[in-house]
Amino acid sequence: MAKRIQDNKLLYHMTALDNLPNIFQYGLLSRNEAIRRGLLLTDIADKEIVGKRQELHIDNYIPFHFFEKTPFAGAVIKNNPSKDFCFIAITREFAQKSRFQICTAHPLSANAGVYDWSIGMQNINWLAAETRNFNDNESKNACMAECLAVSPLYYSAFFCIFVKDEKSRIFVDDLATSIIGNYPFEIWSNDTFF
Repeated sequence: MAKRIQDNKLLYHMTALDNLPNIFQYGLLSRNEAIRRGLLLTDIADKEIVGKRQELHIDNYIPFHFFEKTPFAGAVIKNNPSKDFCFIAITREFAQKSRFQICTAHPLSANAGVYDWSIGMQNINWLAAETRNFNDNESKNACMAECLAVSPLYYSAFFCIFVKDEKSRIFVDDLATSIIGNYPFEIWSNDTFF
């Protein structure tokens, strides 16, 4: 049985592996900042969601999801079969201490609201999220709630990076070693995320 989303200890940000060199050098940036600085090599954002994020004034934040196999992640992988991706994970404890904000549902949902950590966590519809029924709008929207990190977020804040296989793990290890040296996070392969 899958661990309850509400009880997970981590938050997940999906990106293409080819974005990692810039992330290791300059930090994980909001999409706006990465584009402004010419550092976003692979953009996986949904254009409709980008517009709504602007309306909610959350487009200068870095979105993290509360579990890895969200409808967004599934769509990105399906639409980009030749790309390799990873999940950068941070701890919820770090996010809470850093006073990150919460978007309580999918940004396109009428139920989406942006709040400080404690109020936001209380306002996520965890019961709907736990069903993980992506054919049900209420469940799907709850599954797409976001934790909003302040940009930039440096690699020292990363808990781990999840990749799909050993080849990708070696690639990220070599990359991190060449750019960072003795990096502070773990790199784990887990094909069930992908």
